[in-house]
Amino acid sequence: MRLLLHDTSEIIRFNSKNLLTFHIGYRLAASCIYLQLLNAGIRFSLGRAGYSYLTLENAGKVLLSPWTLPVFFVLVLAGLLLLAVEAGGLVAAYSGAVYSLKMPALQILSAGIRSTKEQLARKNFRLFAVAAADFFLMNIFYLYRTLTHVKPVNFVIEEMSANPFLWGGAFLFVCICIAAVIPSYFVFHGCMTEQKFYYDSKRDSVELLRGREAGIIVRIVLPQLLIAAGAGACYVAMVAIMALAAVLFVRQDLEFAFLLRAADWAEWSIMALASMAASLFYFADLTVQYYRYGKNRIGRQHFFDTGTAFLSRKNGLLFLAGAGIITGAGLIDSACNGSFLSSSFVVQTEITAHRGSSKSAPENTMAALMAAVEEMADWAEIDVQETKDGAAVLCHDENLRRVSGIAMEISDMTLEELREVEVGSWFSEEYAGEPIPTLTEAMEYAKGRLNLNIEIKYAGTESSLPQKVCRLVEEHEMEDQCIITCTNMECLRQIKSINPNIRTGYILPAAYGDYYRNEEIDVISIRSGFITESLVTLAHEEGKSVHAWTVNDRAELERMRVLAVDNVITDMPVFAREILYREEGTENLLGYVRALLK
Repeated sequence: MRLLLHDTSEIIRFNSKNLLTFHIGYRLAASCIYLQLLNAGIRFSLGRAGYSYLTLENAGKVLLSPWTLPVFFVLVLAGLLLLAVEAGGLVAAYSGAVYSLKMPALQILSAGIRSTKEQLARKNFRLFAVAAADFFLMNIFYLYRTLTHVKPVNFVIEEMSANPFLWGGAFLFVCICIAAVIPSYFVFHGCMTEQKFYYDSKRDSVELLRGREAGIIVRIVLPQLLIAAGAGACYVAMVAIMALAAVLFVRQDLEFAFLLRAADWAEWSIMALASMAASLFYFADLTVQYYRYGKNRIGRQHFFDTGTAFLSRKNGLLFLAGAGIITGAGLIDSACNGSFLSSSFVVQTEITAHRGSSKSAPENTMAALMAAVEEMADWAEIDVQETKDGAAVLCHDENLRRVSGIAMEISDMTLEELREVEVGSWFSEEYAGEPIPTLTEAMEYAKGRLNLNIEIKYAGTESSLPQKVCRLVEEHEMEDQCIITCTNMECLRQIKSINPNIRTGYILPAAYGDYYRNEEIDVISIRSGFITESLVTLAHEEGKSVHAWTVNDRAELERMRVLAVDNVITDMPVFAREILYREEGTENLLGYVRALLK
């Protein structure tokens, strides 16, 4: 065992630079490409099923939609192909290392794509299933942690955690998966390096495994447990470091929110690195065992047979350039325009800063939006009205008396006249001279920083404000970063007729009627006191998201969390985050760090 582990570490170190270059680059590009595909596929399936959000209550109807199965098949096929390329590249790189041949990162990629193409040509389709099962078992812990952050799967996991029989069933399923893939343990090398058919490779695998099953299971499971344990230790250490940074460098009222965000970032980063380490070690150990126990050997020429490679060096560079462009475009798109996945499948109740962060700065101003970003709100709710000359501006009241002392209607003033009005002095002298911003200015600032809940102050059927707001959302490419809300259903119908992809929200002062069945709305925005468990369930059954307003009380915030409300609109986003995401361990850690620094 010790000798094999030594050989495994040596085979990784031999070509470590090229391996890491390939693996990091490939994982990044493949993940971004697949997430973009997943984003498009889920959006398409939900739209065809007539929903805007996937919930536990409507999941059955979405699955039964005639479009869901074909989309699911395409997503699974794409995922299997991406996994096969990674496996083929690692197998080729490690097999080359056995003969002291270093493969450049580009050639590892070329070998992976060529190998995948060859398996398809030989109809070795079962190899793709084995690859999926192996990657599932290697990443089972990281998949579990990921799924706990995704709705509606997290609700199923919560039910399982309370039922020992379901946990037992899940454990049995994993054991069955292990038992199923063990006979095919060595098929990767048989199919990918010796270019055999799957069933021939499986017979060889069974022969090589005879009498070694128990030892190989230990070699599979133990390193993965050690990698997961190491990832957990790294996470604890990073959270401790971030707690120290929060106490030293972050405003005290933002410490908790900062640490929660930082801890999430640390968890995702460490899981990604641990998953990579698991794959690197698994295929290295598999190669060592294959060449130690196997009788057949592969000639040196196989690994550097670039003449028959699927990708030439030139085409390989073009492929990498294309993957890089797609990756960069995907990252920029998610950062600047928001993501349908993150906005539709996020687990935690999201937080909307009411009229911007209106307890920290004058409402509906750029200062309020900046405060909302600083206080880590997920969304900002803003009110939009139309000036005499047709400009869309931010203001809640039709009359300016309350925020400026001027008894004038916004609809009676031009934008140029409105620019001369300041709306900050009433809040504090610090904001004296703060102007009323246009919606364009607000969107330019929020893009990539903050989601916007744009409430239209409806002024009748003659108003062109709905069309203007739609046009601005489209011009700024913020369909995934905005919802448009209104108290008037006709306004929402206009929005949907202009652009069905823009999400709409119906603002209700009370819960009466079956409004949640209306196809023109995606979000139910309602006073928190009227929200009940049955209302949330009914809304979720129809694929609607529930936003509660305006929630500033501790007990009411806790009730919204229990009811699984999707979004809470509040004047105090920092306080809301502390209540909604409360974790005693995190709070105790901050307190402990503060005590140490005294």
